[in-house]
Amino acid sequence: MKDIIWLNTDIYTVPELILFGIGAFFWILCYIFTIRNIIKYKYVSISAGVIGANIAWEFLWAFIFKQNMGMVLQIGYIGWFLLDVFIVYSTFKYGDKQVNANLKPHFKLLFGFSIIGWLAILYPFIKDGFDNPIGANSAYAIQLVISVTCLIMLLNNLKETGISYWAAWTRMLGSLFCGIMCIIHWKENHWILSMVVVYMIIDIYYLIIATKQRKIMKQ
Repeated sequence: MKDIIWLNTDIYTVPELILFGIGAFFWILCYIFTIRNIIKYKYVSISAGVIGANIAWEFLWAFIFKQNMGMVLQIGYIGWFLLDVFIVYSTFKYGDKQVNANLKPHFKLLFGFSIIGWLAILYPFIKDGFDNPIGANSAYAIQLVISVTCLIMLLNNLKETGISYWAAWTRMLGSLFCGIMCIIHWKENHWILSMVVVYMIIDIYYLIIATKQRKIMKQ
């Protein structure tokens, strides 16, 4: 039996692992804030259009493919998945609040198909070697979709109290810290750099609007 590598300092530097760990922690906080608002407001504040991609990615990297940063961070990947299971369950239950009346009767079927569809897309992408060793190539493509769809959802529902302000902050910071680690370690990977820059611009715009709206609603 191979010895368990808890933190892979042969491939990654300690600062790189710390940066990714901080990012992973912020994402856990994002899920906690999201779940808290689901319980309180019966509303899912992450766009249903991308939750299928998120859970598919987490399932594949938690249980099928293994990143090479060590078991500590693999446990973090599993933690993301387990928290996201509740969000997926809640999306089946409350997610139709995000769509118009014409789509409501078809929402559960379409959402279920999105999960299966993303699994079918991501599995060969990862298996055929198009992803990097920790899944960052696909993760930041999904992150960009998260940022765009969440911005659209915010603009369409400015008065919705179920949209978590703090989940947006922690989501942005989580991807930023993980992104800095990836940019440092894979300097030649311009894909991740471009994804991080674009999603940050969108998320900063999101937070400017959300902060203004938060002040208005407190008046």
